[in-house]
Amino acid sequence: MNSGIKIYKLTYSGKAKRLPNDNLLNNFTLFDVLLFYLPSQKRIYIWIGKKASQNLKNHIPKVREILADYEPNLIILRTITVESGFETADFLELLQITNKELSRRIAKLETNLLPSLSEINKLKEKADNAFISENFENVIKFAERIKEIAEQINDNTLEQDQIDLIEEASSRSTKSELISQIESEAKKVLDEFNQLIKMEYHQEAHKMVKDFKLKFEAQYNLSSIPKAQQLLLKDENMIYSLKVKEKEIKENLDDVERQFNKALIERNLYDAKNLLSSAKKETIKIIDENVISKWIKNEEKLLKLQEEKLEEIFHLNNAAIEQIDKGNLEDALKRFEVIIKELKNFY
Repeated sequence: MNSGIKIYKLTYSGKAKRLPNDNLLNNFTLFDVLLFYLPSQKRIYIWIGKKASQNLKNHIPKVREILADYEPNLIILRTITVESGFETADFLELLQITNKELSRRIAKLETNLLPSLSEINKLKEKADNAFISENFENVIKFAERIKEIAEQINDNTLEQDQIDLIEEASSRSTKSELISQIESEAKKVLDEFNQLIKMEYHQEAHKMVKDFKLKFEAQYNLSSIPKAQQLLLKDENMIYSLKVKEKEIKENLDDVERQFNKALIERNLYDAKNLLSSAKKETIKIIDENVISKWIKNEEKLLKLQEEKLEEIFHLNNAAIEQIDKGNLEDALKRFEVIIKELKNFY
């Protein structure tokens, strides 16, 4: 056999599995689709087993893309399809095997399969149909039964074929469940997103989408799921729209912040609280985290001033009570008036 040939077999997942070049005849089965790639000639032979599943054959048009994962600089000038039993002379010569040797190998596999052929064919047809309709539970059920038969007749090639099919059906079943979960959650998030946008709670809406992406984007390509893609696009459009409006909002917030800082310096809690409340109504309309963080710190400044004021009131109250005990009612009254004034400043 040409030593430069690379041999692969198609898998149910639409990928290729590299096969060893030694014991070449053992790579030929009734159920596989084999790829023989000749880099020197930039040519590929596609050999199709007699009992190859239609689900495997469906991947044949994509062999160039499939092999590109293994051959980054893949160039194929010619693709030749070879059906089992109709191998051409150049194909056999390339592999340095005779038609007699290959025919004997296939005949042996067919003879071994013959007693159970009718049942296997029926089960394989059911498994293929279930696979196409994405009823993966039934695929696994039928494939398990074929696998049992293969074990009974000691057909390792059939058994391996069904193991591969079961693995792929299980993988697709899990993926199908994940897609359903993503679709369901995307719909729920989208409904809540739309409600939040109506109320101009842009930050909360954006955070919901971020959390959704963090939960699923590593597991699946979200843009391939229509409802998820719709959610992501709405979020992107919202961000773009907000960036257009943010400039004016930020300018207003800068003005509010100047007034807020002035109120803090003057220890005017009433004005500072109103200005903070006004700022909060504006910050929910933007998603600039630096601006949001700045106003969180401003709120902390206000809370600190409130604590200081309460501490002052506490001391004033104690001083007033002390003056009452001393009989200095007028002095105590002045202190209580200051306390009332400061308390009004809280509300």
